Amino acid sequence: MREAYALTSVDLAERIRAESGIDVHPDHILNVELGHQEGSRRLMTAWANALRIKPIDVHRPRDLRERFVAGDEAEAGAA
Repeated sequence: MREAYALTSVDLAERIRAESGIDVHPDHILNVELGHQEGSRRLMTAWANALRIKPIDVHRPRDLRERFVAGDEAEAGAA
């Protein structure tokens, strides 16, 4: 997502720090993007704000799949 905005991990880390006051290392951004580490809700919200997008848009696809599966199961149980 960050690359679509032509930002390096350093650029994004600096923007997050300037706008949200969260000190995040560029390597942590890369590790979250690659799925090696989880980003806190606070970081992910700051990340979204730095990119001027909705927080849901910075969640990894796996996170979204899990939410959709849980929602599908809940709907199936209600039927």
